[in-house]
Amino acid sequence: ESSHEEDFSSSSTSESCSSFPDESTALIRRRSLSDADDTNASTVSPAALNKARRLLYFSHFWNQWSECTWQFCLVLFLAAFSNYESLILVTSYGLVSYGFVCCFGSTTGRFIDGSNRLQVARQFIGFENSAVLLATFLCYELLQSVDPARQEGGETRNEKNDLDGIPTDPKSILLLVGIHLLGAIASILDSGFLVAVERDWIVVMSQCAIDRSGQYTQEQQEQMQKQWLSDTNVSMRQIDLSCKVAAPAAAGLLIGLFDRGVSNPDHGYDLRGAALLVGVANALALIVEYICTAKIYHDIPDLAFKSERGIQDGPRIKMMTSGNRKHQGDYSSRKSWLWFKPPDGLEVYFSQPICWAGFSLSLLYLNVVLNFGGIMTAYLVWRGMRMEAIGLWRGVSCCMGLVGTLVYHVMAKKQGLINIGMISVVFQFLCLTASYASLFVEARNTSFAMLIAGVCLSRIGLWVFD
Repeated sequence: ESSHEEDFSSSSTSESCSSFPDESTALIRRRSLSDADDTNASTVSPAALNKARRLLYFSHFWNQWSECTWQFCLVLFLAAFSNYESLILVTSYGLVSYGFVCCFGSTTGRFIDGSNRLQVARQFIGFENSAVLLATFLCYELLQSVDPARQEGGETRNEKNDLDGIPTDPKSILLLVGIHLLGAIASILDSGFLVAVERDWIVVMSQCAIDRSGQYTQEQQEQMQKQWLSDTNVSMRQIDLSCKVAAPAAAGLLIGLFDRGVSNPDHGYDLRGAALLVGVANALALIVEYICTAKIYHDIPDLAFKSERGIQDGPRIKMMTSGNRKHQGDYSSRKSWLWFKPPDGLEVYFSQPICWAGFSLSLLYLNVVLNFGGIMTAYLVWRGMRMEAIGLWRGVSCCMGLVGTLVYHVMAKKQGLINIGMISVVFQFLCLTASYASLFVEARNTSFAMLIAGVCLSRIGLWVFD
């Protein structure tokens, strides 16, 4: 229930080497009845539980839709401010955002474990959406400072104060710093809120699905809980995928109404309206999430009680770690080459036999061309692709991850794990080779086809290898 550090510190490490995540994989690890917060949990009627689950779905939809829209539009705002001439702002935002998650993720997880559930949810929802609202206002001010005349004749307002098309006057720098920090804070709060809901709230709610009338055995009760968790997790995954597919496409259409990309001489300046609409969407999400979360908390009384199991698990985790160290040898000799003391989470991670294999897997995710993230989006805009087309293909790229899970199950019936891993990583390499070769193709449509097809298909190999 409380293993949140896994999500913040090593998202690419599999929870188990014997199974592969697919669309029905549980977002949380199922606990047995003996692990419940309270074995004498109060009975919640099926109607009340179903109502709470529908509210959870509705809230999760708004959360994911607003987050996907914000992340997609922010990249375009930053790229437009640099006149689509530089990737510096896009890459710096990604560096700051992920840096915050790496540095403060474990602290956020411990705060979630030790605080009241409703209080945590309200704080995370309020601060996250407030940060996004303030960031959209700063984006509006940033785009407001873009003079439409700066692109005329290819000249800038003051070339001495520009860095690859990015104005470096004090006001612009201050606004950019604020956007980077607020965006990073919103990202870590969003991750923390999702962990709190997916690994804690849903677990407690699943215990209310158990019929404790006494006519079912413990095994049958555990099956009830497992089935409820499975159904809920599948629906949550479907919402995630739907938002990742539809939100960027809708945002691309929205941006296209204000800005036609590099073909528009006033791009950037015209995106002010889009920034305001993104802010309005997050304000609505704040209201919806706040109300739904409060209703769920009051409809499920068990959420008011929190076990101390996470605290009690401390000695057990230390015993497990010491056992792994005994199996592998003295861990202190492993980190003797380090000139600094690694965080506790890294100590636990590197004490596992699978640590270096997981580290090598994570290196595959360093390639920024693997998905339609910020850098790819800004690059395609610079190449002249329409905004709505970028949003659509970004959604298709997300769908490829689901296809990868299906391909794995088919291959697993005919090949061993080693062969599957080798085939998938070679397939990924060939796809990325096609994407790289597209840079040297002069025909615009052919180049786009090779680049996009290579990126989308490479995700199948990535997921299968994962």
